[in-house]
Amino acid sequence: MEDFYKVLIVDDEMLIRQGIINYIEWESEGYKIIGEASNGEEAIHLMETYQPQIMITDIVMPGMDGIELVKYVKDEYPDTEIIVLSSFEDFDYVRQTFQSGVADYILKPKLNTDELIQTLRRVTQKQTKSSSKDISKPSVEEGLKKILEGYQSIRDMDLARKHFPYDSFNLIEMFWKKDKEISLSKKMIVNVLNDHVQNILCHEIPIKENSIVLLVNVTEKNLRKVKEVIQSLSKQTIDNKLHIKWILSKPFYSIDELKKVHENDHIKMKQYHFYLPNSNFLPYDDLPALREIKIEFDLNHMIYLFKRKQFQEAFIYLNEHIGLLSNQYETDVFEFKSWLENIMFNIIVLLGNMKYDIQALEAEKYTYFSDINEAFHVREAVSIFDHFMEKVENMVLPSNIETTSNIQRLLDYIEEHYNDHLSLQTLANHFHFNPSYLSSYFSKHHEEGFSEYLNHVRIKNAMKMLKSTDMSISTISEAVGYSDPSYFTKVFKKMTTKSPSTFRRENKTTNMRHL
Repeated sequence: MEDFYKVLIVDDEMLIRQGIINYIEWESEGYKIIGEASNGEEAIHLMETYQPQIMITDIVMPGMDGIELVKYVKDEYPDTEIIVLSSFEDFDYVRQTFQSGVADYILKPKLNTDELIQTLRRVTQKQTKSSSKDISKPSVEEGLKKILEGYQSIRDMDLARKHFPYDSFNLIEMFWKKDKEISLSKKMIVNVLNDHVQNILCHEIPIKENSIVLLVNVTEKNLRKVKEVIQSLSKQTIDNKLHIKWILSKPFYSIDELKKVHENDHIKMKQYHFYLPNSNFLPYDDLPALREIKIEFDLNHMIYLFKRKQFQEAFIYLNEHIGLLSNQYETDVFEFKSWLENIMFNIIVLLGNMKYDIQALEAEKYTYFSDINEAFHVREAVSIFDHFMEKVENMVLPSNIETTSNIQRLLDYIEEHYNDHLSLQTLANHFHFNPSYLSSYFSKHHEEGFSEYLNHVRIKNAMKMLKSTDMSISTISEAVGYSDPSYFTKVFKKMTTKSPSTFRRENKTTNMRHL
């Protein structure tokens, strides 16, 4: 039985890790890659599991960097020899690692087959090889992660094919807002699935934080049951603060399709969730219909309006586009967020060129950008943008500015459609506004809010009908947009201090005296 030196590769760049793995025929040289990690935390977990004789690690990594990792490994596993990878500019960091007991280093620009083999042989002169029987087989979870990231070996695929006994697969994901802690664990989800679904095998795929991704292997007849269980779990985890969301990707029938389904189906569904802030569960067979709206935003037109100080027109034009863009589920989330940030950046530059005092906006802009990047759903991202725009409005619009021409469009529409089931959302949809922005815009540029104004318009018309017709109160209630006569009566009395019947009786008496 052949013996090997166990090797762990640590680097935050997947291409670097794959380059190292593919530089040499490891086993023919007497070495065996037992795992790879993208950061220090992952590396520590693999160290505990496999205890390799050699660790090859990058220095600059997010989270726990190479310096911290080296100190930890030399404290906990002093027999592990460490080879550091670095760029020329990182060499000061390399010096620090030598104080912790690093065996050698390789400059990345000089990394090649001969350099790597020579360095490995130098650091393993005093090492004892491990028997291949002592080298644990890679876990199924690690193999699935490799398949998703596209660097699985033929052996990984063969092991995966043999491991799953049933004919159908589903990808399930539960994810939540960053920096939030949840009580539901992977083990709990798996236990619920095992308790309610027959012939099922579940494995987690550890691919990202704030997320639990499960590959479920079942018989085809139990696919419907899997959906029912996940739907039930989603209802139990509705939480407006944590924003827990669930995805159930479409079924597939071979492990070879895993990467394709994840990239073409699963990731797209997760993107849909960003544009559906009120949705908690999104299954593959209940996706929202796409809206075929041609969206073109003319940045030059917005700049033109700003330069002419036609700010209200610029704000309406801008928010019409945001309203449209917020409902385009296929728009890449990164692209949407970048668009918002680009508009903010351009507005700050414009205002600076126009000699406005932009010092406060300049100081806060990176906070705005960071908050938008971290936004969990579209409503959160747009709310941050709206907060920025409120500051811009306060800067460029004097308190006594005449805004009648713009607000009048909204008032005229309400006057014409007050008898419909009119809401802030329907008004926002018609004018392609974001509802939250429309609400603040309406209140800011009118004496009262949308709901109060709508009630005034409806009651005003109801008063006319009570005076001039013999229609019943319930009929008048419906005619002015209230489906519930008792609610109509309540609103009428609040605004006039009289009930509809009293108002009618008094006004008919008055009319009779004038005859």
